[in-house]
Amino acid sequence: MSAAFFQTAFDPLQRLFWKTQINILRACPPLSGLVFRYGFGSSNSRRVWIKTFLQVTIHVPGAVLSHWRNKRKSRTVLSYVTMFITTRCTLRCDKCAAHIADLPRHEDTPLQDLVHDMQSLLAGVNYIYEFMLCGGEPFLHADLDKILLACAGSDQIGSISVVTNGTAMPGEMLLGALKKASATVRISKYNRALQPQVEHLKRLFKENGIRFTHNVTSWSDMGGFGQRQTGCEKRRFRVCTQQLNWSIYKGTFHLCGKSAFLTGGGVLTDNAQDYIDLRTMDPAQFGKGVDALLKRPVLSACSHCLGNTYQTQKILSAVQRES
Repeated sequence: MSAAFFQTAFDPLQRLFWKTQINILRACPPLSGLVFRYGFGSSNSRRVWIKTFLQVTIHVPGAVLSHWRNKRKSRTVLSYVTMFITTRCTLRCDKCAAHIADLPRHEDTPLQDLVHDMQSLLAGVNYIYEFMLCGGEPFLHADLDKILLACAGSDQIGSISVVTNGTAMPGEMLLGALKKASATVRISKYNRALQPQVEHLKRLFKENGIRFTHNVTSWSDMGGFGQRQTGCEKRRFRVCTQQLNWSIYKGTFHLCGKSAFLTGGGVLTDNAQDYIDLRTMDPAQFGKGVDALLKRPVLSACSHCLGNTYQTQKILSAVQRES
């Protein structure tokens, strides 16, 4: 029997497995935050994978208990939130999930806007397990140190992380802010030719007592910028891991990072049902807004995205465009 036959035969089981795990992680933010914090599935090493699996398993009872307490007290808790602070980048990656190379212009979001959006979010939630700062390349943002210190000043945030491609070097003020905020720097592991300074960067973090990870990141082909992918949107959305990526971009709060960038990039017709406007919302209604997003059967962005599912093609990470 051919491989195609077995793939077709086992597709319903794969789909059920993916749909079940996504529903569990959506329903239980503490468990989702736990999985993300330990970097579940981020390494190809069997030893690291087993160690990570055991770490997560040990903490599962506590995560479930925490979720039960949150539900009893009607607390709004999020597993992790990504705030995109800049579209400037040192690389021009093809198939970038944030479509940085496709955007007509690249700019930093002003500090005052970022702080306002963060404060609006915190006014509506009780706790966020992980708050992540992304780009583009966040180390290019001139006020990253101030953003970090603003995040560190809230007891509603469990941990802070910054995602970098390992090509930009931080200055003394940024190093101090990273340490003071107890932030974890997540260095994406790409082709060595793209990261000539990465070992120096890692030594710099070690010398300054800053936590960091340097793991291989798996990329998926989710389609081009604005590329129409009509048909089976609802079916694809149900098994897409992108719906676990709460994201902030240009003052709007999205269930999916792809939705955030396609809306902010002007590809999508503005649909207020796809996001929460952090600049006009009533904090008392934020929890209801989150529940409404979680009940969405599909997002407008799904018509422009292949999704990140068990069927999505894996591709080489950080392949550079020539022009």
